[in-house]
Amino acid sequence: MNSGDIPINHQPGEATPQEVRSPALTVSDFGLHDALWEGDQWKQLLQNLIDSGMATWKDVTALVLGHLNPSQVGTSLASSKGFKKKYGKGKTMRVVRDWMYKQSGICADCNTRLELQADHIKGREAFSDPLDADFIENMTLRCRRCNVVRRPSHEFGGLTHLTAEAALMWILLVIRPRTFRDYARMCRLYGMTMSDIRMQEAWAMAHWLARSDPPSYGIEDDEHGHYDLLLWQDGAVTRVDPGDAIPTDAGRLYKNITGTSIFGFVVQLDDGRLKFYEQPISFIPFSTYDLGSRPQGSLALHYAPPDRTAKKRTGLKWLAPRGLKLAWHAVREPEQCFQLVSTGGLFPYSLVLPEAPTLGKLLKTAVPINQGDLQVIARPT
Repeated sequence: MNSGDIPINHQPGEATPQEVRSPALTVSDFGLHDALWEGDQWKQLLQNLIDSGMATWKDVTALVLGHLNPSQVGTSLASSKGFKKKYGKGKTMRVVRDWMYKQSGICADCNTRLELQADHIKGREAFSDPLDADFIENMTLRCRRCNVVRRPSHEFGGLTHLTAEAALMWILLVIRPRTFRDYARMCRLYGMTMSDIRMQEAWAMAHWLARSDPPSYGIEDDEHGHYDLLLWQDGAVTRVDPGDAIPTDAGRLYKNITGTSIFGFVVQLDDGRLKFYEQPISFIPFSTYDLGSRPQGSLALHYAPPDRTAKKRTGLKWLAPRGLKLAWHAVREPEQCFQLVSTGGLFPYSLVLPEAPTLGKLLKTAVPINQGDLQVIARPT
């Protein structure tokens, strides 16, 4: 995933998840399925935000009032080139205003009255000249969220209840990811396709709350942490706090390893070739979150931008070794390196492996799985 190479770590003076004593938002059965929430769950979440001091009733009411105001719905149309061309200077605003007053004042798709915008019924891309789409009979009211998901640039976006702006905070405050990488993975799993920079900006809230007094958010301190690695039945590898209970569909792969260590492994592809991976422990997702109906190992994924030219949603891919045949694995410290050892055949050999990217590097050597091993040695001088 793009954010895998962007360390946005625990900073001095910030609380860790273990140091935050205030309870998380107590909304049950949330997962990443906000579209399934009922009114009582949204009410409970809002009450929790008020009780935690994140906002006041005055703040919330003022924001709702502001979003009820159809600000610039008329002027955005009246100032467009297409409408000026169609209705002429001095007459456009009157046409637009008459149209506005006759509308129902609700979103054509979801019936909300918040954040309404003027939107084309038949999009500009359907006209040889985009300006030809600008006529009053071709306009309707849609909320910002329903407007955005109809655009070609958001063809692969998640059709979820919240706008990306709101969902970024919903995921942060309700599911409470421990690392930025897990946060970005949750956003991708939710369906977001925007640049990582949006998530990095939203993650600032985690840093602010982790430095508040008392702290109300915890950011993982990988550098000083220790973790157990779990191997799931589908091949996913996740981390948990040392000694955590193991789910029935997972097994403990390593115990109490340092957060600065590196997990290395080799998988065998379907064609028999070998691929070598090195993943810092800080890169490996946690499986300590309540993701609702999704498996706990669901965050073992990485993101590649959709291929919009080919109109294929290539965004989410499993993070190795999930879905692959795991041949050998080991854990090293930064001052060490991995060595691939061939233990069979007429001519056993060992090969010091150069560092590999988190998404893997093909090995030129061929070693049968039952005649090899991955070992840790001191880095050659």
